[in-house]
Amino acid sequence: MKAKTILVIDDTPDLQTSIIQFLNMEGYETVGAANGQEALDTLAHTIPDLVITDLLMPVMDGYTFIERIKADAQLRDIPVVVFSAKPDEESQDRALALGAVRFIRKPASIDQILDTVNEIIQP
Repeated sequence: MKAKTILVIDDTPDLQTSIIQFLNMEGYETVGAANGQEALDTLAHTIPDLVITDLLMPVMDGYTFIERIKADAQLRDIPVVVFSAKPDEESQDRALALGAVRFIRKPASIDQILDTVNEIIQP
């Protein structure tokens, strides 16, 4: 059976790399992007089973990215998990209203991220 693919969008290279390495060790295939536009470019040729995205990024933020994929008939069913340092309820409510399925606050343990991923998809 083919491994599930996860797109990890974060503009902090070390954090993105850590998440990708951990997910790979858990049996997931991963693709990385530094911002929402880079992620949209990736989606032109790779359709993941799940997206994990930050909110505050240059070029295209996470909110705009979520709006764009939820407006696209081919991409709208991809579950999106937001992983952000924005602590306020308004940010969480906005992300969920746009179509995110979960909101994880930074900092979070890698186990918390994995538990959320495993709830949504299995490796």
